[in-house]
Amino acid sequence: MKKNYVTLTIGVILVVIFGFMLLTYQVRHTEVAIRTTFGKASKNNIGEGFHFRFPWPINEVYKFDKRIQSSEWTFEETSTTEGKPILVKVFATWRISNALQFFKSFRGDLTLADEKLEDTVRSAQNAVIADYTFEQIVNTNADLLKLGEIEDKMRGQASADTSNFGIEIRMVGIKRLGLPAAVTSAVFERMKAERQARIKEIEAEGEREAKMLKAEADLKANEILAKAEAQAKVLRGEAEAASAKYYKEFEKNPELANFLFNLNALEGSLKENATLILDPNTPPFNLLTKPNKAAKE
Repeated sequence: MKKNYVTLTIGVILVVIFGFMLLTYQVRHTEVAIRTTFGKASKNNIGEGFHFRFPWPINEVYKFDKRIQSSEWTFEETSTTEGKPILVKVFATWRISNALQFFKSFRGDLTLADEKLEDTVRSAQNAVIADYTFEQIVNTNADLLKLGEIEDKMRGQASADTSNFGIEIRMVGIKRLGLPAAVTSAVFERMKAERQARIKEIEAEGEREAKMLKAEADLKANEILAKAEAQAKVLRGEAEAASAKYYKEFEKNPELANFLFNLNALEGSLKENATLILDPNTPPFNLLTKPNKAAKE
């Protein structure tokens, strides 16, 4: 009897667990779900948690990843406004914004959704790029490029075309650009010419700056030389004036001039550390024996 009670308890527990699994479902925080009743959607955008349902075929539950997804496609050739061919590789980031619309549009098939998204983005790409010139898309001068503006317009047009599919496009971008073989060489030559022109422009600017610096240095040097010459003229004038003054004095008193000359010679001789044996009457050493007379004179 006790054994039957244990078996019955285990059986009831298993039935409860099986019933819970059969009559409930879980939606994770990264998912959004819809529930159908006999094939028709009866509840939309079901959030995370455990929810009640009737077993199939009464209810069916479809879950979708609501996180941002990324799609990328291969190169496709398109044309600019002047008819020049260009290869473009685009990508898009998107998410499911309305689970019911997404289910009705694609029956929950992500492959079908990606194909539809590609067609929509390609159409927007061709329409938008056709309004821009080749130089606004391929150029070494960043100021002339309009890629950001092109991407914004592509996203706007693609978003309008997919709004009824339960898809929200977050970004449309150009991942890579390519050139057909027929125009590659011509573009490279143009880019090379632009770079050479830029190099020459930089060299010309450098030469102009060098000339300006040299001119400034020459002007400064001329100013310094002019000041030095002016100072030299002043000093020469002062020296000549002083010489003329002394010359006049020496003309009036030649003995004083002779005395000063001999005195200067004597001073120069006494500076040398040497022994001299000379006649004391020989100039200028006669000054040593006649100091009083020289002083009186």
